[in-house]
Amino acid sequence: MKSNQTNFLKITNQFSVDEFEKVKGFILEKGQRKTYRNYDNHNPYYDFKKFEAYLGADIGQQNINNDPQLSNFNELTLKDDNQYYKILIVRKGDIQASKKWILKGMQENEVYYTDAYQESIKEIPNLLFKYFDLLRKMQ
Repeated sequence: MKSNQTNFLKITNQFSVDEFEKVKGFILEKGQRKTYRNYDNHNPYYDFKKFEAYLGADIGQQNINNDPQLSNFNELTLKDDNQYYKILIVRKGDIQASKKWILKGMQENEVYYTDAYQESIKEIPNLLFKYFDLLRKMQ
């Protein structure tokens, strides 16, 4: 990745810390479990019909089965037929605690759209805004 490229965008103004936490709570309360990647297992999951939403543990493979008793969740992945959209929350204390997925330049009490493939992100996809609206309605 070139130094002038970034593989994350701050989206707190489009999808707030509070909204992230509400969606996380909704998935934990009303969702099921489903593995969607080889990195970990048994992810909290909810099918929103237009896309699926998965939570990932903030300590990564140290919580390989995504047990809410072991750690919190800082990763929300939305998956539709064509793409994965990774949303990350950075809570107070997460940077010092070296939580997973946090990248240099991220700040606490913010929400980010990130790219797992280390590609440059220039803007938030329009479809993601529609997904945020659906998430708000489900809470």
